[in-house]
Amino acid sequence: MFPPFRVSLAGLDKTAKYVLLIDVASVDDCRYKFHNSRWVVAGKADPDMPRRMYIHPDSPAMGDHWMNKTVSFHKLKLTNNIADKNGFVNIIIVIIIIIIVLCVNS
Repeated sequence: MFPPFRVSLAGLDKTAKYVLLIDVASVDDCRYKFHNSRWVVAGKADPDMPRRMYIHPDSPAMGDHWMNKTVSFHKLKLTNNIADKNGFVNIIIVIIIIIIVLCVNS
């Protein structure tokens, strides 16, 4: 994903294992185009595509691992192709990024 999405984490249990996931959701039901140096509404968006979560490749890892560095999602690939078979995350222009930190200790 460009620019890459980066996040710093704090407050995790250093000895617990965590999985980091990213989910992308549309913010509204509009399609946009870049016109006269700004984004403007260009009609109604296509129906929502099936959502796919992206698991960070370092997952699972200890809390200490996640808190000692900035976590980058630079390998995340986005597409607007609903027939994609490569596991890319489907996207619409205006999005909200949801980070999910899941503790997986037994």
